[in-house]
Amino acid sequence: MFVYDDSFNGSKQKRMQQRIQEESGYGLPKSLYAGEYGASAPLPNDHSLCKILKQPNPTQSGASFRYERVLQLQLTGTSIVWNVPNKFGKTVQRYVIPTAIATPVPPSSELPEGGYKIQAASMRFYHETPCSTFTESGAFHQVAGKIIPLAQLQITRWPHPLYKADGQSPVSAGARWIDSANQIDAARWAQMNNGADPSIVVTCGKGMNPTKEELEAAAAMFEQKYGGTENTGKAIFTTGEQVVSLTATPREMAYNESFVQFRDAILALHGVPGIAAGISDGGSYAAFYASLKQFISLTVQPILDLLAEDDTERLAPQFGKSLTVEIEATHIDDPDILEKRLATDIRAQIIKVDELRAIRGLPPLGDRQGGGQLVSQEKLQEPSSNVPENNDSSPPALSEGKTILDSTKSNSRN
Repeated sequence: MFVYDDSFNGSKQKRMQQRIQEESGYGLPKSLYAGEYGASAPLPNDHSLCKILKQPNPTQSGASFRYERVLQLQLTGTSIVWNVPNKFGKTVQRYVIPTAIATPVPPSSELPEGGYKIQAASMRFYHETPCSTFTESGAFHQVAGKIIPLAQLQITRWPHPLYKADGQSPVSAGARWIDSANQIDAARWAQMNNGADPSIVVTCGKGMNPTKEELEAAAAMFEQKYGGTENTGKAIFTTGEQVVSLTATPREMAYNESFVQFRDAILALHGVPGIAAGISDGGSYAAFYASLKQFISLTVQPILDLLAEDDTERLAPQFGKSLTVEIEATHIDDPDILEKRLATDIRAQIIKVDELRAIRGLPPLGDRQGGGQLVSQEKLQEPSSNVPENNDSSPPALSEGKTILDSTKSNSRN
């Protein structure tokens, strides 16, 4: 996460990043090439906006806070952040409010813009430390059961196709897939927990004719003695001479195939490939990196861009003009493909030294140290200055006082 001051050069670092990614295909962290290309440098960590982004409240880190925002956004379609203001109206703490416990309140004379009422029943417990202030005692617990004005709330949504004041999550879009997967799990659990699964059945002779009461009593005893998963594989002994071996046959519902289908469908709702979820092998080395790069580019980064843009418009203006909040996901590149592309660029002499260093994760050198020069194979293969250059086309040098004949005789004796 970075914060930039765009009061002088606008959004140049955004345009530069987009141009580099589109033209060269290399994903470069702005923290490395910001100074090299004249883009604005990120603000230091002691800036007031950077502080609240890295620690939004006394009990959470910035990473945990953003994780909770994405959790609410993906599961409910709406992420509600309470920006707690001080007496001057400046945000000093931030909390994520679960969407399920926030009820909209219409505008009134006391609340011109309306607000959200926080259900007190959602709070399980709270332990207050001795001699604690308002900041240390947990402001979020103190607001339970009360109404938070809409001006203090920062609401981010995946847009609903019908209702402008509501969001819709991927979970809602694939509700039937998720319900079907839950029913399959319930059916499999019921079959394992209640069904009898003996391995051998010994039947009685044909001369026996039990009554209904006897059959019901036998069935009850059978379910009590052989039912449940812990009795799987036990043999059943009765009077008689016939032995029947039972084999486990799959149900018509095909639990295994249906489970895999619904699992993949639900993962697709969230844009998560099987490799990122850890449930499938990557296959080849290139396929593994391609799948992770797709996950970062098409799923993770768009969510981070949404959160960063929302913080830029709703939070950053309180701490200064022209401040931009940007969040970058970890760049995933196939090392083999990257090396091939770099080798091609070096042969074509279209990449500079600082560009190459930025791709390697190294800080730029600057023009004074040759960072703006093009990288060429001749410079990479250039011999050291203290090693004498050996040119095969030049004749061999002889020692002073020797002739070619003397040298030939010496070589013959050797």
